[in-house]
Amino acid sequence: MTHTQAWCWHAPGEPDQLTLTRQALPTPGPDEVLVANRIIAFNPVDWKLIEQGHPHWQPGHVPGVDGMGTLVTLGANVTHLRPGTRVAYHTDLHHGGSFARHTLVPARALMPVPDALSDEAAAALPCPGLTAWQALAKLPHLHGEALLITGAGSSVGRFAVQLALQKGARVFASASPRHHQWLKQLGVQGVADYRDPDWLAQLQAANGGEPFEGIIDLVSSQQAEALLPALGYYGHMVTVLGRIARNPLPAFSHCHSLHEIALGAQHAFGSDKQWSRLVAAGVAMMAQMTSGELTLPPLVVGDFDALPSLLTRVKQEGQGEKYLVRVG
Repeated sequence: MTHTQAWCWHAPGEPDQLTLTRQALPTPGPDEVLVANRIIAFNPVDWKLIEQGHPHWQPGHVPGVDGMGTLVTLGANVTHLRPGTRVAYHTDLHHGGSFARHTLVPARALMPVPDALSDEAAAALPCPGLTAWQALAKLPHLHGEALLITGAGSSVGRFAVQLALQKGARVFASASPRHHQWLKQLGVQGVADYRDPDWLAQLQAANGGEPFEGIIDLVSSQQAEALLPALGYYGHMVTVLGRIARNPLPAFSHCHSLHEIALGAQHAFGSDKQWSRLVAAGVAMMAQMTSGELTLPPLVVGDFDALPSLLTRVKQEGQGEKYLVRVG
């Protein structure tokens, strides 16, 4: 095989403007591998960047950050892996992504997939699961502490809630009503509809009127800043969508710590040690998915040839489900 196919971006716009293009099969660099994709997973960042563009994208760029497949070709320095191994990955926004039959991936970013885990489940993990793990890693004290997670019905939120409960946190969550039942079944102590004007007051009351030790905000930097008064002294705010550029509260008062999450930035700035830690966390989560200790949202699986239309559906109505594409 000398060629492959990829869905290519040409200018800021809608998913249906992507074009299916025949391309030469890429050759891995010394520290890269070539993955034959089996499943491509969608994340909000995919359609947002297709809509807005990216400073490093040129016409013909292949979008997509998450996928899974089998190793085809290994770079010269990759000696710890074998062709045919099933792997999941989160790849670099600056380079060609997962919306293709084949993708070049840095070898240090690969997560071997357990034999008993399905292709679909493995592909659903990287971006949301690793983002949730990074968010919780920012919080030094969780056992027995009150943690508020906003946007808990999202894929990141679902992982964050389950991982926090495993660590013994007392979790409180905002989400749309369709998610309330399973959040309560998981053991979340307080759940509120984010559309209610007094949703925060409801969750504070569920926490006995006490402030939260930590907040993981999955909505916006503006909301995160507005939630700072709900944090207790020495509390921790973790923002995933945007950042709080400056703490609006007086210095040397509440002593809040502000944290930001940028999973994609690890490709540019993460050390090999940090990648090893992140990959180990992903492998551990896949083991928990295999055993049923971590659960996924409902999966919606489409075909590679219909990728743009399915991504349009994600953008317009995706709420709570995880959308995937099977590469035939």
